[in-house]
Amino acid sequence: MLFYTIEFLIFFIILISLLFIFRGNHKKKLILLASSYIFYMWWNPVFILLIIFSTVIDFFIGKRLEKEEDDNKRKILLVMSLCGNLGMLVFFKYFGFFQMNMLFLLKMFGHDPNWTTLNIILPVGISFYTFQTLSYTIDVYRRKLKTCHSALDFSLFVSFFPQLVAGPIVRAADFLPQLKKESKLNFNRYALLMIIRGVFKKVIIADNISKFADIVFNSPHSWNSVVIWMALVCFYIQIYCDFSGYSDIAIGIADILGYKLMLNFNRPYFSRNPSDFWKRWHISLSEWLRDYLYIPLGGNRSGTWGMYRNLTITMLLGGLWHGAGWSFILWGLLHAVALIGHRLWVSFMKILKLEGLRDVAIYKLMSWAIMQYWVLLTWIPFRVQKTRDMLFCIKKFMFFDFDFQLSGKGLASSSMGMFSVLFFIFMFAILHLFSYFCGSLDKKIDNLKGLMPYVACVVIGVVFFLFWPSNESPFIYFQF
Repeated sequence: MLFYTIEFLIFFIILISLLFIFRGNHKKKLILLASSYIFYMWWNPVFILLIIFSTVIDFFIGKRLEKEEDDNKRKILLVMSLCGNLGMLVFFKYFGFFQMNMLFLLKMFGHDPNWTTLNIILPVGISFYTFQTLSYTIDVYRRKLKTCHSALDFSLFVSFFPQLVAGPIVRAADFLPQLKKESKLNFNRYALLMIIRGVFKKVIIADNISKFADIVFNSPHSWNSVVIWMALVCFYIQIYCDFSGYSDIAIGIADILGYKLMLNFNRPYFSRNPSDFWKRWHISLSEWLRDYLYIPLGGNRSGTWGMYRNLTITMLLGGLWHGAGWSFILWGLLHAVALIGHRLWVSFMKILKLEGLRDVAIYKLMSWAIMQYWVLLTWIPFRVQKTRDMLFCIKKFMFFDFDFQLSGKGLASSSMGMFSVLFFIFMFAILHLFSYFCGSLDKKIDNLKGLMPYVACVVIGVVFFLFWPSNESPFIYFQF
């Protein structure tokens, strides 16, 4: 069920009506839990069993961890949670990947096994809710979080529908305390504008601009460097608007229901170094990887080479979290190289006492341009899965062929196609620059007085009417 469909609108109106009719926190949480399960089951009812399994195992392990004092038994309980959740994730998401690579290795050594490959359906959002429940168990094990004794509260924490299938990844320490007090429906302009902003990013920008990228990357060998660059810029914009758009809608819907979710994106395309990028991009995942993987591995406490090792492992697993494929591992490795390279550069500048250069305008501009070039490059393995196509795109991206001839290359690069693509790129650039230098546009609209808010609503409505695409597209991160 997509947020911007008629089905979801009807679903949400019914939910709001029930929450308005029934009083009492317990009843409201029951309604929200049932609604969350219905929302998830709308895609495939069978896979609700996985959410229930993850909920049950971590709820009871959390209660046992609270009572158990023996450290060895506590470790066994933690391992049970890790095996249950990660085992489920590995089977549904990575079994096919491991099987394919095993077949490849066996054939290299002259074996040709005759076994039937399993076609396993990937449950929507499994990477998100497994990480969510794992963080709870780990925090209880570390005694950083008190055990949740309410099965209803814990079930709702795991399955809260606004962020269930594509984040942000919610921490139990942030969400469970909100469930203890009665939520109040909160109809305000902030929540409405967050939803409108998210829908605008997803539908008007991402879905319209994705058509060009899809045509080019489905058959990249037909295109020259100009088209490859444009398609890559389109995907660069698409994946940001698609994913941050979902997060904005989720935050807005949760706010209406009376709950707060964390900010998941903070203008990542204005970052000037890799560390800053990962503080701005998919913040809930990058913080999860930092707290539950990088720091336990030793973080910065393992010496220089140990730190580089920990960064590499963290980013490789971060890449693998996104998808079962070598291209995603390569994507993570490229970001690890960037993070290590940046730390080496900072150390080099300190040795030469050149830290003051970071405040010079031309240095800021150059560092931003280099960082965005690297981000564009890393999106190639993320978007193009076939090795041959990926290498071709990297070649055309890095070694410009200076072929500006576009005639005869098909509809995607016709004058009208190019004009529409450039129009949406320009629209994104203007709005993104405005938000960076002048503050978020939705906050500006929220502060309007008199008739101006109504004028703004009319303008937004006209834009939606003119540019709403004919085909619905699922959010990109549903596949992760």
